[in-house]
Amino acid sequence: MLRRLAIQSFAIIERVEIDVELGFNVLTGETGAGKSILIDAVEVALGGRASSDYVRSGSEQAAVEATFDLRALPAASQCLAALGAVSRVDHLLTLSREITTAGRSTGRINGRVASAGSIREVTQHLVDLHGQHEHQSLLRQERHRDFLDSFGGGAVQSQRRRVEAAHAHLQRIKAEMEALAGDAGQRERQLDLLRFQVEEIDRAALRPGEAAAIEEERRILGSIERLRSLLGGAYSCMTEPGEGPSLGELASQVAAAVGEAARIDPGLEQLNRALGDISYQVQDSTRDLRQYLERLQPDPARLAELERRLDLLANLGRKYGPTSEDVLAFRERASRELDRIVAGESTIRRLQAEREQICGELGDLAGSLSSLRAGVSRDLERRMEEQLRDLAMEAVVFRVSIEQEEDAAGVPVAGTRLACSARGVDRVEFLISPNPGEPARPLARIASGGELSRIMLALKALVAEADAVPTVIFDEIDVGVGGSAALAVGRKLALVAAGRQVMCVTHLAPIACFADTHLRIFKEVRGGRTVTLVERLDGAGRVDEIARMLAGTQQSPITRRHAEAMLADAAGWRAIARGGKPE
Repeated sequence: MLRRLAIQSFAIIERVEIDVELGFNVLTGETGAGKSILIDAVEVALGGRASSDYVRSGSEQAAVEATFDLRALPAASQCLAALGAVSRVDHLLTLSREITTAGRSTGRINGRVASAGSIREVTQHLVDLHGQHEHQSLLRQERHRDFLDSFGGGAVQSQRRRVEAAHAHLQRIKAEMEALAGDAGQRERQLDLLRFQVEEIDRAALRPGEAAAIEEERRILGSIERLRSLLGGAYSCMTEPGEGPSLGELASQVAAAVGEAARIDPGLEQLNRALGDISYQVQDSTRDLRQYLERLQPDPARLAELERRLDLLANLGRKYGPTSEDVLAFRERASRELDRIVAGESTIRRLQAEREQICGELGDLAGSLSSLRAGVSRDLERRMEEQLRDLAMEAVVFRVSIEQEEDAAGVPVAGTRLACSARGVDRVEFLISPNPGEPARPLARIASGGELSRIMLALKALVAEADAVPTVIFDEIDVGVGGSAALAVGRKLALVAAGRQVMCVTHLAPIACFADTHLRIFKEVRGGRTVTLVERLDGAGRVDEIARMLAGTQQSPITRRHAEAMLADAAGWRAIARGGKPE
C-alpha cells in the first residue's frame, strides 16, 4: 500500500509530505485548495503524463515521490525483479519523478533511473486510480468489456492475453501477405528496378574506402610537376655539390671526423654511432628519393581513368548513399528484397496455410474467452445489484449483454465465422433498469450523473476485490450524488477500505465522516505567494471541517452538533460493518 507521499514545487504546492494510512483516507477542503492537484501528483508518480505546467512558478523543477510497502504483494515484487530494479530489505518501494520547466521528466525506481513505462508496469499491481471524470467512461460501450474482464480476474485476463497474442500473430501474417500479394504489374516493375540496381552496383565492383584512395592518387598525379620540382631540388642538395659539398658528402665527412676522434677518446663513441646512423640515413633517403623520382612520371591515361571512376562513384552515391559502404549496404537490402519477392509465391502459399491455422486457433481461444465471459457476466450482474442496493439503488436491475457479429472473413467459432478483434469476438454492453417494471436499457442512454458515479464505484469495488489491488484512489467519485445516496456512498467506501487502502477526494460531509483518516487541504499566503498545505484532522478539528462542509462559513452550534452526531454515527456503523464493536 501507499505509505508516504512527498511533493515539492508542484503547481501551487511548495512542499507537502503526507503519511497515508491503511483504511479509508479522505481529502477535503474548499474548492481550489489543491485537492485534485494532490491526485495529479500521485498520478505523475505512478508514471502518468508529465507536463511543464506542473512546475511551480519560479522553480526549476517539480518533484514527486511515493513510497509503497510491498509486503504481501508478490506480483509487484516479481515485476520489479523482471525489470531488474533494486529490491530493498525493508520491503519498501520508492517511485519518484522530476519534471523540468522544459517538460523533460526523469523517473526512478528505488533510486535507479527508469522509464515512465517501467513505473507503470510496477504500479498497475499497486494502485487503481479513478480520475475526476472517469465515471464518464461508462458512457463508452467499448469500455464495458474491459470492466467485465477485470472483474473476471486472472482466468479471464490470461485468456484475453492469449487471444491478443494470437490476434497479433494473425495480423502480422495478413500484413505480410498483403505486402507480398500487391499489384502484379507493380511487383514486376519493382523486380525490374531491384535487378537493375543490384547489377549496376555489382558492375562497379566497389571496395570499402575506395573513394579516398582514388582521391589521393588523383591528387598526386595532378601534381606531378610540382612534386618533381620540389623533390628534384631536394635530391640535388643531397647529391650535387654547390658552393660547398653536398648533404651526403657533409654527413660522411662529419661521421669520419668524429669516428677518428672516437678512436682517441672512447667517450665520443655514442656520438660517433649517432652520426654514423645519420650518415646511413642520408644515404638511404637519397636512394629512396632517387627511386621515387624515377617512378614519378606523368600518366594522363591513368588520371583520366581515375576521373571516370570518381564520376561513377559519385553517381552511385547520389542514387544509393554518400559512401561506398552505404552503396554496398543498399545493395544487400535490395538483394534481400529481390529474393523475397522472387520467393513470394511460395511464401504466400505458406502464409495462407499458416493464416488458416492461426485463424482456427484464434477462433478456439476467442470461443473459450466468450464462454468465460458469459459465466462471469452472470456473477457480475448479481454482485453489481448487491453493490448498488448498498448505494441506495435498491430497485435497479443490472444486466450484461454479450453479442457477436457474423463475418464471412472472421474466425471460426462453434460452426460459424465471427468478427474478431484483439479483445475477442464479444461485444459487451451494460444495461440497467433503474425502476421496477421497466426493461433494461443501455447504460449510456438512461443513467444520470449520480447513477453513473455510483455504478462506477460499485464496479471499482468489485474489480479491486478481484485484482487484489491494495490501494484505490477516487477523485470526486461523488459527482451528482447527494442526500441519502451520499451516505450510501460513504458507507460503501468504508467497506471497500476494509483490509485495503482507499483515498478519496470529496466535497460531501456524509462521505467524509466515514473516513478512518481525514486530511484537510487548504491554502495560505506566505511571503506574498499562495501555497497548498495538508493537515491531519482529529477531534475538534474534524468536527470543524465536517461542519464547514455542511454549512460553509455560516456555522452554528447546531451545525457543530450535527457534525458531531454524523461522525459518531459513522464511527459506530463502520465498526459494526467491519465486524467489530461500535467506537
